[in-house]
Order: sequence, then structure tokens, then C-alpha cells
Amino acid sequence: MGGLKRGGLETFVMNMYRSIDRNEIQFDFLLAQVAGGDYEEEAKSFGANIYHLPARNKGYKAYHKALDDFFREHHDYIAIHEHISSLTSIDPAYYAKKYGIPVRIFHSHSSSIQKSLRLHWVHTILHYINKAKVHTYATHYLGCSDKALDWLYKYTGVRSKAMMVNNGIDCEQYTFNETIRAEVRQEFGIGADDFVIGHVGRFIPLKNQDFLVDILAELHKTMPSIKLLLVGEGDTMQEVKTKAELAGLKDAVIFTGIRSDVVRLMQAMDTFVMPSWFEGLPVSLVEAQAAGLPVVASDTISHDSDITGTILFKSINEPAANWAKCIEEWKEKWGRPDNIEQIKKAGFDSKSTVKQLVEIYNGNV
Repeated sequence: MGGLKRGGLETFVMNMYRSIDRNEIQFDFLLAQVAGGDYEEEAKSFGANIYHLPARNKGYKAYHKALDDFFREHHDYIAIHEHISSLTSIDPAYYAKKYGIPVRIFHSHSSSIQKSLRLHWVHTILHYINKAKVHTYATHYLGCSDKALDWLYKYTGVRSKAMMVNNGIDCEQYTFNETIRAEVRQEFGIGADDFVIGHVGRFIPLKNQDFLVDILAELHKTMPSIKLLLVGEGDTMQEVKTKAELAGLKDAVIFTGIRSDVVRLMQAMDTFVMPSWFEGLPVSLVEAQAAGLPVVASDTISHDSDITGTILFKSINEPAANWAKCIEEWKEKWGRPDNIEQIKKAGFDSKSTVKQLVEIYNGNV
């Protein structure tokens, strides 16, 4: 993993760590970023050891030496679980195999490479070159959606063996609570009757948060008390702030920053909107449905994410006015449904996902 910051991939891993029987299975973390991730202290409190690799782009030889040294010393793991967005770097599995670790898992969490990524074309070339190594390095091939599975395993010879693992959450936490809703709205100065569009995600180009401001501008014409609640931080946050100010919507957009209480914040929302350019299967969409929020999302996101039938997929190329109209209609149609049991039955409860992973870790699958 890159690190333990508060992102979708990392949130999934921590959901599993919280739910797993830590007397049976314990996690350690080998990270490619410096210390200080949001989840590091919590992981340590559960008994995890956290190791940091030198940055690969700062010295390729030092990076590989560190991997070799690590797995030579720590060859007694029963499994390694690589959570990845592409095949750009799959070196840990190579060294895990070299030193005899029996279960080596690739787990796809995306469906493309960010075009805004530095040296995007190099990452893309490496991704496709490394497809030839997948069947050699890994023993198990996982992904969060069909799109994510195709992205990592198509043309590798192992696509038919690849397994979907649901982004499970602790469903009961998301049960709608009027008291919490009122508390959160009071915290951010949101009126009891204000319509609130919610969004959770890192501020990066692929999340396309600036389009949310365009949608807000359309809705604001007929709903002057509407609010846009944006949870997260990132490189493009200032751009989104500036766009909101220039549109005269500064007071209508609330930036919460990184929060550990996303479950609470969702209680204050009325609908959830995700206009990403691409995704695997975002944990936040599972969370939004569990919280009873009607969702409008871009049709580039895996349709596997529509667990409850309450997600409306829209083309990212449609104008903001079309999205705004659909948001109003979708909210009016669904209100605030109770989706908890439906999500559990679909296998998106963290207990179901943990059970599947434990079987894989123990070599029973």
C-alpha cells in the first residue's frame, strides 16, 4: 500500500482490520510512503507493525534492496495482500515468492490510471508490461468490481480465476438517526430544512469535485438555501474553493477537511453525488446507500456499486443542469430508504467480506 491516509482503499483495509478476529489473523503494513498516515495510530493500537519502504522514485536500487531485505527477514507471513490501483509496481509479490510466502494476493481497487498522474504514460506502459507477470507472482486475484477485475487481469490468462471481494462496511453504524443529523447540521450552520448534497473523497482531478460546484450553481437558482458538504482534502481543494467563490457560492459550500466521523456526517446529507471520471467500486458509495442516501453518480463508475437500486448513473459529459434536475427527481422518488438489510443480504457487510478473506489467507480457497 502507498500509505494509511484516509482514502477509500485505506478505509476498506481498516474496515477489515476492525472486523477480523485479531487473535486468529493479525495485520502488518508495508508502506511506500513516509510515516504519519491518518490510520497509523489506530492500526498500531490493534497490534500492527508498520514498516516503511524508501520511495521508489527516489532510488530504484535502494527500493529493491529494502524489499529484498524485508522479505528475507520476514518470510514467515502466511500471506501478503497487495492493495493496488494498477500493476505499475508489483515488486513486493516477487520478493514474497522468492522467500517462500505461500499466499500472494493482488487486489484491484481501480479501473484506470489517473491522467493527471505525473508520467501517466510511463505508468500505463508498465501496467500492461506487468500483466505478463501476474500469474507468476500472485496466487490469488481479487478486485472490488467487474471493472476493477478487467482492469488488472484482462489479457493475463487469469481473468477467469479472479474473484470479486465486496467493499464491506459495518452496516449498523449507518442507521439513520435524527438526533445525529440535527447535531451535525448545527455544527456546520446548516438549517433543519436546507437541502444538502454530500460528497466524500480526496480532492484530486479524477474525483471531479469542480463539477459539483456547477451542479450546485444550477440548483441554487431554485433552492437558495441549498448546501454542498464536501468531506476530504487534497491537491485540488483550493481550486474548488476558488471556483465556488467566483460563482458567488462561498457560503453554500462547506469544506470539512479530513474527518474520522464520515458516518455521522452522512446523517446530515439528503443526497450523495459522485461525478468521478472513473472508479473501481468506491467504499463511499456503499456507505451512502447504507445511510439511506439516494445517489447520483457518473456512469464511468462500476454499476456493481448499485446494491440497492438507489443509484442513478449519469454521463459525465451531460451538462450540470441535467445532473441538477436528476438530483431533485431522484431525491423526491426515494426520500430516505432503509437499506441496511438489503446491503447485508448482498454481502456488503464487513463480516461477510472478512470471512471470505480469512479463507483466502489460510489457503483454503
